[in-house]
Amino acid sequence: MKFYELTPQQRRDFLEQEGYATHNDARLLRLTPLLREYAADGMIENQVGIMGIPIGLLMGLEVNGKTYNVPMATEEPSVVAGACAGAKIARENGGVDSALWPVRVIPADIVFQKVPVSRQEEYAKIVLSHKKDMIQVMKENMPTLTRHNGGIEGMSCDPVARGKFWKVRLWIWTGQAMGANIANRLSEIEAKYLESVLGLKPLAAILSNAELEAVWSGLKIDPDTLATKEESGMEVAQKIAALSQWAELDDTRAVTHNKGIMNGVVACALANGNDTRAVEASAHWYAARWGRYKPLSTWKIEEENGKTILHGKLAMPMPVGRIGFSIKTLGTPELCQRILGAADLWEMQEVFGAVGLVQNLAALKSIATEGIVEGHVKLRSYNLARAAGAQGDEIAKVTERMLHHPKRTVRQAEIMLSHLRAEKGGESAGDSEKEGEEDE
Repeated sequence: MKFYELTPQQRRDFLEQEGYATHNDARLLRLTPLLREYAADGMIENQVGIMGIPIGLLMGLEVNGKTYNVPMATEEPSVVAGACAGAKIARENGGVDSALWPVRVIPADIVFQKVPVSRQEEYAKIVLSHKKDMIQVMKENMPTLTRHNGGIEGMSCDPVARGKFWKVRLWIWTGQAMGANIANRLSEIEAKYLESVLGLKPLAAILSNAELEAVWSGLKIDPDTLATKEESGMEVAQKIAALSQWAELDDTRAVTHNKGIMNGVVACALANGNDTRAVEASAHWYAARWGRYKPLSTWKIEEENGKTILHGKLAMPMPVGRIGFSIKTLGTPELCQRILGAADLWEMQEVFGAVGLVQNLAALKSIATEGIVEGHVKLRSYNLARAAGAQGDEIAKVTERMLHHPKRTVRQAEIMLSHLRAEKGGESAGDSEKEGEEDE
């Protein structure tokens, strides 16, 4: 049986048997959510409950020659299935290549108002001449950060809106942490120090989600691997390239194109306990950084070594971490990290970038062939058949009947399964019809 055909318990057994999870990990997955109310009450204000989100596995994603099973947390049907379909195409074509600059620095700004333009250069020289002192202030106030070789990597002074504001930008390395709290705290500490040096009271000290460091992912596809029953692989590849070009030329298409990428990336970030809003914000800023909103990925037909290929490329920031308060408190993210098996934060970022690319590929292929809605309906009907208790060949038969019924609910799938079994002599057809009438 294929992985998606197994029951949740059988999937957990598989993870344990194949060494992707320990026996205790598998048990914890069954017992999730791991978050207890006392912990939840300590995370947010006015806590009244805990919301569960399904965690699925993207199986067999090949990145840089290594195969990963990637936990994804999402409520949206077809996201995990789409990622698996994209990953399958990627495997058939040698996998995804991903890379990024190994040091992720977070920008944080100390902003001043009403700084005369005539004095901004003077103030900038003063600030930059005190860099060593600012690093000493950091060491005294944030010793844990400096023990881990984190801290200020660079500084700059820049006017904003022709001098309406003037800011000192710090570039802060936070190691394998998400880093938002670290960057905010350090910028506030340094703001107080600069106030004493410059005699100017800052307006604010706050991080920026406009991160420049990006993960780059690429995939070269033999068009033959895209063929469907109705169309050749080259026809599908040409449609995918055309859809990509549409997104490059039309920002209203680009935003939906990027939303498809974020379906996968955000699901990975959420499963690993990261700030999904930061991931979204940085991605959309990056897409619009040149003054016009653009797609984060492109797909083009190219010639390589005398052969025609479909070449996909993705570049986007990946502001995630492997350690932090929410990751530790939630519990499940640490478990998901063990299943993922990435050696460090940078490897995890490369995998998440690859997920975004294959998620995008699956969405574009679906649009180019059967259409998004039809694919969603098929998957929902299949899932409803399984949820109703269909087994073996019953799943396909109930799924087919659900495709042609206007009401797609678990209850309707149960009725159809009851009818199917009645036809096979498993129960009274009259009882099944009665159940159907009551449901109406």
